[in-house]
Amino acid sequence: MFSYQLKKERRKRTGFIILFFICLYIFINIVITYLVYPVCQNSLSMIPDVPEKSAVMVSPVVSNYSRGDIVLLKERKSFSKNFFKKQADIFIRFFTAQQISIFEKSDLPSTKPHLRRIVGIPGDTIYMRDYVLYIKPAGEKHFLTEFEIVENPYNVTFFVPPADWDTEIGVKGSFDEITLGYDEYFVLADNRKSSDDSRLWGAVKSEDIKAKVLMCYFPFKNFRLF
Repeated sequence: MFSYQLKKERRKRTGFIILFFICLYIFINIVITYLVYPVCQNSLSMIPDVPEKSAVMVSPVVSNYSRGDIVLLKERKSFSKNFFKKQADIFIRFFTAQQISIFEKSDLPSTKPHLRRIVGIPGDTIYMRDYVLYIKPAGEKHFLTEFEIVENPYNVTFFVPPADWDTEIGVKGSFDEITLGYDEYFVLADNRKSSDDSRLWGAVKSEDIKAKVLMCYFPFKNFRLF
């Protein structure tokens, strides 16, 4: 009788532990899917503020985008996955701290979400000279540089070409005035010399933005809030 009761208690305790971890797994995945989750920055596109091999925390809930915000853009070319593949991918990402995806094998930048900074918002008239953006907000008469107009300062990496440099090579460092329409955001990489951004594929819409970056938390020496 004692042995039966002990086995019954053990089975009950084991079932409770399994149920607890299932609930914990579901809760954590709800949080990292809909509230906040980590993203690894594996490129030089956002140096110096977000170094290569750093980790940032992003939130898909925050949807009020301002000039100077760093956002996570959706991949421009996506792989189609059915429900079961999506769940398996979530499971693998969860237990590998978002480091591994079993379905996204391509290294092409367009097939992965990427970080970029919002530098132009709807209604802005903008132009670029020598990799510096000049902005005239809607209703204003004068242009100011991106660094004069933004509330939270940020840093960028410039490229100073030699005098005989062919300006058609690489990403453009200058372009003429354009005015952003309704729900149009102009995004740039902080590494202005060699990253693809709105200079190549035009303004993005809010539906193209996956999440907003809240902080850089790793490596710890680079910790900062955005």
